[in-house]
Amino acid sequence: MDISFVKKIVSFLLTAALVLPSLPAYAATPIFDPHDPFYLPPAELPAAGEIIRAAPAPDLQPPGWPATTRRILYSSTLITEQPAAVSGTLLEPTLPWTGPGPRPTLVIAPGTRGAGDACAPSRGLFSINAQTAALGINYELPIAHLGLLAGVRVVMTDYVGLGTPGAHTYAHNREEGRAVLDAARAALRATGSPAEAPVGLWGYSQGGGATAAAAELASAYAPELHIAGTFAGAPPANLPVVINSIEGNSIFGVLGMAVAGFAERNPSIFREEIAPLLNEEGRRYFAHTPEMCIPDAMAAWGGRRSRELTTTGESFFEVAARSPILWQALTAQNLGQAAPTGPVLIRSGINDDTIPHSQVRDLAATYCAAGVPVSFSTDPLPTTLPGSTLNHALPLFQGIEPSLAYLLERFRGAPAPNDCRDLLPPG
Repeated sequence: MDISFVKKIVSFLLTAALVLPSLPAYAATPIFDPHDPFYLPPAELPAAGEIIRAAPAPDLQPPGWPATTRRILYSSTLITEQPAAVSGTLLEPTLPWTGPGPRPTLVIAPGTRGAGDACAPSRGLFSINAQTAALGINYELPIAHLGLLAGVRVVMTDYVGLGTPGAHTYAHNREEGRAVLDAARAALRATGSPAEAPVGLWGYSQGGGATAAAAELASAYAPELHIAGTFAGAPPANLPVVINSIEGNSIFGVLGMAVAGFAERNPSIFREEIAPLLNEEGRRYFAHTPEMCIPDAMAAWGGRRSRELTTTGESFFEVAARSPILWQALTAQNLGQAAPTGPVLIRSGINDDTIPHSQVRDLAATYCAAGVPVSFSTDPLPTTLPGSTLNHALPLFQGIEPSLAYLLERFRGAPAPNDCRDLLPPG
């Protein structure tokens, strides 16, 4: 039996077992509507962080949740400095905030959903594209629920191009960071919150990269926000290193999603640097993965390697390493290029088989060297089915409560813990 197939099935089933209990039993899987007018932006967009439109969204809220929920479309800014419309979800709690000061806002940057519009969290608790079978699952519901129970406002971004027209710029940390900051702005403005209301950023995996980038960008891009703290779980801090770890992994399909996103900003990345090297299987890979969500991408491409997709037998890392255009595009998204605003909690599994622990720890040390208070948490989960992503996915769920507790303490004004003494070399 093909062991990679076994890994794919086990990984998907165990991850689903963790997620599905948090979803309401009543929710039938909605059919994705590619023509939903809510997601179509107007010709003229307002300034970054402004709400374009909002609509009640009871379908995005499991029964009994203490909140009123709206689907939102807000403005952000691409890395090219052009305006863009981004969709998301805004949950206003009905419970009081019992801490000091105004009600805080928790911005959730979702982990990898995929790249097809059906994958966007605001499209539904479940969402399936009937034409492509792309299946979106909202697995950040537990952190959203815990935030609401604490009386904290929650806003979740879909990121650029996920749900809205254009390609999703997956793994584009800088653009995702802007979408996170503009989600905070939109939530504060939509609810009439005071400017000094605290904001916490929460993200894991793709979301961890987005929140780390947002914290790095905040002082220049959104200096008016009061960033009380950031949780960056398993952030892809060094993209070339991450590329290698995805080889043979159950989520191998995400490399195709990332290339499509980078090519959206610079078409020559694919047209000139990658397309000429592809064999028939490689062309099929890049034709299909940009429309997939994680479950279907795992089923179709899990366990594969990029050497199988090129006529030269080179891996994508080897192709990028000899291409100045590709290498610059990747390294431009590396984290640690600026000091974050506010304290940061960084978490990583010691045996993470998808986002390597070493590059996460390096990022924490870089932040420490910049004078940022960093709390560093290592998940000790032993190696479990290498390449299945279980050593990446399980620490997410095990870290939800402590990561929220960290941010709640920052909202309350408690001093941030600091592990930098253990992260930096002596001297």
